[in-house]
Amino acid sequence: MVSTIYSIERDSDMWPQLLSQTPDITQPQKLYIEGSLPPSDTLIVSIVGTRRPTSYGRDVAHEIAFTLASHGIVVASGLAIGIDATAHRAALETKTPTVAILGSGISRSVLYPPQNQDLADKIIAAGGAIISEYEPDSRPEIWTFPARNRIIAGIAHAVIVVEAGEKSGALITARFAAEYGRDVFAVPGAITSDASRGTNALIKQGATPILSPNDILEALGITSAPANGARNDNVSPDEEKILAVLTEELPIDHIIKQTGLAAHIVLAATTELEIRGIIKGTGGGMYRRV
Repeated sequence: MVSTIYSIERDSDMWPQLLSQTPDITQPQKLYIEGSLPPSDTLIVSIVGTRRPTSYGRDVAHEIAFTLASHGIVVASGLAIGIDATAHRAALETKTPTVAILGSGISRSVLYPPQNQDLADKIIAAGGAIISEYEPDSRPEIWTFPARNRIIAGIAHAVIVVEAGEKSGALITARFAAEYGRDVFAVPGAITSDASRGTNALIKQGATPILSPNDILEALGITSAPANGARNDNVSPDEEKILAVLTEELPIDHIIKQTGLAAHIVLAATTELEIRGIIKGTGGGMYRRV
């Protein structure tokens, strides 16, 4: 695929509006872009997390990104393997553009990680963009990734951390987001999981916990139906098992016990069913059929 790399400076009319509201000292002087930036009035949410997610983390990242993109929200992330790539791919499934901010130059000879170059091409082909503050042929360095996290936080209205270890770069993104006055959300996880130590710590420090993708929609004031007709009443075998036990309102732990399904499968399936309007979360981890 052939596309053009272009650059914009801070005084450009194309400069991301939210990024212009961050402190001058943290703003890049120039951005290199391939693809199309979202319109200035677009709602953008950044989703970040570990490069080594659990199956729970991948499922949750997919459901959150899919839900947001289904409502026309642009998902931004860092193109890294793991949670970042999962979020980008879920957004692409909805035909909604997504934005990737790199810790390397944009040229394919240096784009990092190299295994996600095909994903970068798909992002551009779908009307999204890849962005870097570094010259197109700049190779990644250890310091470029923490630095780019300030842009991931700066271009978004909110930041969601799905899974993160105690020293994860995703926590740097969350810190920048808090400094910029953005909403910070975190997905809670098992206290025994190394992948959730960072997110659980964020919640302890005041980040908003996510118990359902709808929590984010409500926080952002989104009450409309999915923008792209994402509802689908065809259910999978796992979803059928959940619907079969929901003869009455039940808590999530009872659904897990009665279906015999793994917890992460039930979490993903109930989220999907709720997105499609087949079941409804009534608070406190309770669900009922609509």
